Amino acid sequence: MVEPVLKHRWPENYKDAVRLQERLRSRLVIEDRTGEVRIVAGADVSYDKGSDYYHAAVVALKFPEMETIEETHASGKARFPYIPGLLAFREGPIVIKALRKLKSRPDVLMIDGHGVAHPRGFGVASHIGVLTGIPSVGCAKTVLVGEFRGPGTKRGSTSPLIYKNIEVGRALRTKEKVKPVFVSAGHMISLDRACEIALGCCTKYRLPEPTRRAHILVNKVRRGTLTTGISASRIALTPCPSPEGRGVKETCHSERSEESALLNIYNSLLAHYGPQRWWPGETPFEVMVGAILTQNTSWTNVEKAISNLKRSDSLSAEAINAMPEARLAELIKPSGYFNIKATRLKSFIKYFIENYGGKIEKMRKRGPAQIRNELLSVTGIGPETADSIMLYALEMPVFVVDAYTKRIFSRHGFFPPDSDYHVVQRFFMDSLPEDVKLYNEYHALIVRLAKDRCIKKAGQCELCILGGGMHKVQ
Repeated sequence: MVEPVLKHRWPENYKDAVRLQERLRSRLVIEDRTGEVRIVAGADVSYDKGSDYYHAAVVALKFPEMETIEETHASGKARFPYIPGLLAFREGPIVIKALRKLKSRPDVLMIDGHGVAHPRGFGVASHIGVLTGIPSVGCAKTVLVGEFRGPGTKRGSTSPLIYKNIEVGRALRTKEKVKPVFVSAGHMISLDRACEIALGCCTKYRLPEPTRRAHILVNKVRRGTLTTGISASRIALTPCPSPEGRGVKETCHSERSEESALLNIYNSLLAHYGPQRWWPGETPFEVMVGAILTQNTSWTNVEKAISNLKRSDSLSAEAINAMPEARLAELIKPSGYFNIKATRLKSFIKYFIENYGGKIEKMRKRGPAQIRNELLSVTGIGPETADSIMLYALEMPVFVVDAYTKRIFSRHGFFPPDSDYHVVQRFFMDSLPEDVKLYNEYHALIVRLAKDRCIKKAGQCELCILGGGMHKVQ
């Protein structure tokens, strides 16, 4: 049985999580204390689609034979939002729950994530290692922080992963002519030993067997297809999207993915500003109305218009549909262009009622592609408004692009300032994990930065928190 040697209350907000992470970091031991390694256990987590209900699986294997000794799993509901750099607070509780079911105590834990290769030097692998008192290794498929040059093509080749002029991990080639994995020390292990064990756990595949088999097991648990016995391999890897063909140039070096660059930016913004908790609407319907009213005006003006609708008991699809257009224009006057917006709002409400009976739940059951095409066919709804409704009201995974997005990222050389909306949107959606909460928070942080520093006429670049963290295109 794996009982934690250290216990703490799991925070449920950003500030408390960062504070605890920084406190626990002082307990890290980054030197080899593995001794003889006979058992390596791997852990992985999977989520029910569109839900915070999740599952963890742990597979313990003999080392170096890679024979499965034991499998355990656990399920529950995540209490912490998805925030890159704070993955331990979302997934740590369920991993610990699965580890507690092990009868064999591993000599090394391998986590599909990062150890010290992390913005605060304390990733999920380090966190789990400190809590369990077991030497831990982070072995991830992508980079969270740092830069690297591709290692040699032969199996076992490595190259340093550098963050803030320190080697925090290594790119490890586990198979010839296959993308490397990224290994970092978690706890009570050196980087050399971590790479040695990770490579020793790789047989026919790119990924080490402990985490690869844990991935297979957790997906069976999630699908409800778990049976006894050991399953065969499952992995079909998709390479990181190439910037070629999207009008986006490479940023730092040939192997750096856009995902890594964009997540680094996200981490910096989130650490500086904290969660923005968008959209500022009390109900999904209010969000949809606000998305139309906010065209060419500030949200402060939109709030005044929505307050007028609320005071007149008219903030509902039925009330707006029955209301004379002139009366609607009068109520939403603070939002500007009120006659045009009254017509647009009426058109949207007609579509909403005729197609979905004015019910958000019915609308959410349709596929994103169909909803988007329908919204774009409504008078006065363009891509930004349609995507805002989909992301913030319907909770569909679509990244919202606005003038602020183009301004910030074009100034840092990611694409020209006059790039097409859909080219920019595709860049973000190809480069980031598909996650509603991530898209929501990222867009809100972009807006915050633009209003705070990256103003239209002359940005305060010398004061921008991203000044040294984003890599301009040459």
